[in-house]
Amino acid sequence: MIVVARGDKSGVDGIPMLLKIPRLFDPWGGYSILGFGDILLPGLLVAFSLRYDWLAKKNLRAGYFLWAMIAYGLGLLITDVALNLMDGHGQLALLYIVPFTLGTFLVLGRKRGDLKILWTKGEPERVCPHVRLESMEE
Repeated sequence: MIVVARGDKSGVDGIPMLLKIPRLFDPWGGYSILGFGDILLPGLLVAFSLRYDWLAKKNLRAGYFLWAMIAYGLGLLITDVALNLMDGHGQLALLYIVPFTLGTFLVLGRKRGDLKILWTKGEPERVCPHVRLESMEE
């Protein structure tokens, strides 16, 4: 992961591919690393939940976005705890973040009865406003 994150040896500054998180109580000033893939992939699910809520015209509490953000934050917190407990060795952020975000999304979708629509179509059932206007004119 570190070799990929550093890029090639051309000497040209590239796009940073990881975040360095300083360890809180490390007397040597060490840091843990978290790759962008570990952040962006679950972030796509959070972005999807915002899009779904917007299309379904759900408010913040009744939608999925707020709960996905809370789960994402908890997943990052657990990742940070795991980094500190394991001294930065052998952690996989996706092992902690994905179950929190995807699990929360699946549980809420099942509980609210939206899981089949979320999984297959990805957008809520909605009627085209033009169809409604034509039927009212007749």
